[in-house]
Amino acid sequence: MEWLIFGFLSTWAVLSVLGVLFLKNPIHALLSFVSLILAVAGMFLHLRAELLAGLQLIIYAVAIVVFYVLVITTIPWEKVKRFEGFYKREFLAGFPILLVSFALFAYAILKGSFAKVGLEVKDNVKEVSKSLFTTYLFPLEVASVILLTAMIGAILLGRKEE
Repeated sequence: MEWLIFGFLSTWAVLSVLGVLFLKNPIHALLSFVSLILAVAGMFLHLRAELLAGLQLIIYAVAIVVFYVLVITTIPWEKVKRFEGFYKREFLAGFPILLVSFALFAYAILKGSFAKVGLEVKDNVKEVSKSLFTTYLFPLEVASVILLTAMIGAILLGRKEE
């Protein structure tokens, strides 16, 4: 039964990622991204990591999606339309990286050991918060500065030229 649930959630996630990549309308891509967030939160719930599922929904589904809506509404799409098309050089440069990544993931899936579904984690919130505010405090602050920089860049891109 666990493999059936995981298969459903992973298929849902892969289809959502394909929607994010290939849908041309930015609103449809954003809705596909929300669908991906829900699928990943379902995977966390399936692994009995309720805190991570909640954080996934709160942080991504609320904060990041609101940020994307801000970006979608502030960027003048006339500028973006000029750059539409197929980027052949970027595709040729990125395809070997995609193949190597796929091979590494396939090796990790076939040879690695993963979290067991039936194991109970004791005091999940305490352990995650302790590691977040001790070991991972610096990467957390770096991520917040990167998001702030991206928001300022989106606002600068979206302002009207004089």
